[in-house]
Amino acid sequence: MLRAFVYLMVGWILIAVVGGMADVLSLTIMLPATSVVILTHAAFSQSTTVPLGLFVAIALGYLEDLHQGAPIGTLSLAHGLCYLVLRWASGRLAITGFVLRAAAGLVSALLLDGLTLAILFVLADPLGVPREALLGATGVLHWHALATLLVAPPLWSGLDRLLVALKLDDRPPQQAYWTGK
Repeated sequence: MLRAFVYLMVGWILIAVVGGMADVLSLTIMLPATSVVILTHAAFSQSTTVPLGLFVAIALGYLEDLHQGAPIGTLSLAHGLCYLVLRWASGRLAITGFVLRAAAGLVSALLLDGLTLAILFVLADPLGVPREALLGATGVLHWHALATLLVAPPLWSGLDRLLVALKLDDRPPQQAYWTGK
């Protein structure tokens, strides 16, 4: 339970910091999806149970809904579905090292963006959103994924170190990039 609280607090802080810094610095580029990196870390962590991870995913999605002004529940649903897909993949793949963490961030961001667009496409008529605008957004999603690719490895390593420091993970910090036992 404490591990889920740490994920939520780090996610909440990162959502606020990234959005706040973008506003202060007048950045108009796509920003990294830090919440999806936390989601991926939780999904591939064997110390996080599925119900607790799903709770973290939905809560992070709700915080993103509030922060981005999205219709409440859209990003919560997308984060929850993304977590379930990533948790399924965690039983088949191992993510170790800088390159695989970066690739996981990229793929996870694309998955989350795809799910979000699919949900918004289904709800376009009730929300009054033109479908053409949603289709136009697909042309810039690669920038969002690229920004996430760049922050995924240091954020993943930072989460590893934080969980070890809080004694919520039994791995020593130097094993964060290695597959050794």
